[in-house]
Amino acid sequence: METTPEEFNLTEEDIQKTEQKIAEFDLAREQYVLSVIPQKLEALIQTNLNAFVVQLINDVSRLYNIIMTLHDLDENLKRRILYALDYFVDKDDEIPDEIPDLGYLDDLVIVRYVVDQIMSENSDLFQA
Repeated sequence: METTPEEFNLTEEDIQKTEQKIAEFDLAREQYVLSVIPQKLEALIQTNLNAFVVQLINDVSRLYNIIMTLHDLDENLKRRILYALDYFVDKDDEIPDEIPDLGYLDDLVIVRYVVDQIMSENSDLFQA
């Protein structure tokens, strides 16, 4: 039985830690993070595309497109998006990306958390 992306959520403790990390995220990393996203997405597309990897690709692509096209984002929103993208780019995060079938699961959970937060507050960003 295949696992679906909806089965994974952050605990309340994880949400608090993630929110703290978002608040502390260094916006000076923006250019680096944005420069790495296309290659990282391309590499991911070449892997085993199960349901959560497809969801991750879609969510990262959405966040990347928002930040690349909307240059007047407020700082908090920009920080949230960049934190999620930076987490995706980091191959040695909570679950290293090299671990087969599980390496991107933590990336999905963090990215999906940020997407869900943005959608609840700024759903117009995801139109089109």
